[in-house]
Amino acid sequence: MKDVQLILGELGKKANARTREIMIAKRNGKKVVEYFGDFVPEQWIWAAGAEPYLICKGGDPQAPEATQQYMLRFMNPLSSSLAGNYLRGMDQVMENADTIVVQQHDGHYGRATEILEFKGLQVYKVGVPADYTSGISGGYYRNELKELRAHLESVVGAPINDDEIRKNYEKTNKINALLRRINEMRKRENPPITFGDFIRLNHYTLRLDYDTSIEALERLCELLENAEGAYKSGSPRVLIMGRAVAEGDYSVPDLVENSGGMIVTEFLDECIRPYNCSIDTQGDVTEAYAKAIYDEKMPPCIFQPSWEKRYEHLLELAKDYKVDGIILYQLAFDEIYDMEFATVQKHLDEAGIPALKLESSYEYQRESMGPLTTRIESYIESLRR
Repeated sequence: MKDVQLILGELGKKANARTREIMIAKRNGKKVVEYFGDFVPEQWIWAAGAEPYLICKGGDPQAPEATQQYMLRFMNPLSSSLAGNYLRGMDQVMENADTIVVQQHDGHYGRATEILEFKGLQVYKVGVPADYTSGISGGYYRNELKELRAHLESVVGAPINDDEIRKNYEKTNKINALLRRINEMRKRENPPITFGDFIRLNHYTLRLDYDTSIEALERLCELLENAEGAYKSGSPRVLIMGRAVAEGDYSVPDLVENSGGMIVTEFLDECIRPYNCSIDTQGDVTEAYAKAIYDEKMPPCIFQPSWEKRYEHLLELAKDYKVDGIILYQLAFDEIYDMEFATVQKHLDEAGIPALKLESSYEYQRESMGPLTTRIESYIESLRR
């Protein structure tokens, strides 16, 4: 396990250095594209010769608070952090980006991008229809991708080569396959990697270049194949479900695992690699991306109709990973997820799977950590009994 932690430590340092690398590249004449969401193809940004940087940070209560003078407070804390980190001067990349591309799949992110536009930043919006089963919606999204490509080409001042895009598809497919291989190991009686390390690994690979990520993941796979379990033997097996566990928002999952639970799988919609997806490297690059990410990927909660399909997937995960309990991790003011969780809770009660709902506005202060710790420890103990 020492070697595993060494690799993760190296990746963490490289991911933290990414901002500085981008600033140096910017001074040397490279274009910088900051972006948010799976529905924005990072592979195209790399292929354009620009420096991509994913908006993925959460967990800091000061970021959402910074938006309150511009907007009502009723945005989920991840979306408001998108603008709040800029307002606090904590997002150096956004200050220097040539364009900021944000998918518009949810009103919360629409409000956040309006703040950025109000502050004079160069925001480009990619429309993502929520009624994903309608043919016209798929056509709309594909057209949005084509217009995004034209926008990226105008930013860099040159056409994007399809073969370069396909090469990047191959590399992200390789990254996803390696993450699936590691994820499969989490089905073991005692997984060799914690959720805390697995989600951080996802965040690191979303920051770094593809070749660095692939090399590190290949080394990790070899080490983890014969590694000992990362948890105390016999710990309750937990699934965590919600919109996102963002970069820096580790308090709740770390507390679950420090309290004796092992999070063996997750059902998260954002801020995690879509590692179960594989993009076709033949044919039209727009169609290949839209098919993999919009048509075939497990729909996020805000897509409709999706809740029944998502609940079936949740039960499959619970069965495949032999889950003892489920933690419903909700971001505050996330009304669509709140409604879904109400139905999920009912179904889980009927299925006899104990669930604990935790709501977060990133306010992990000393006075709130005590009650949160007590709730989680009590839940883990109930699963153990």
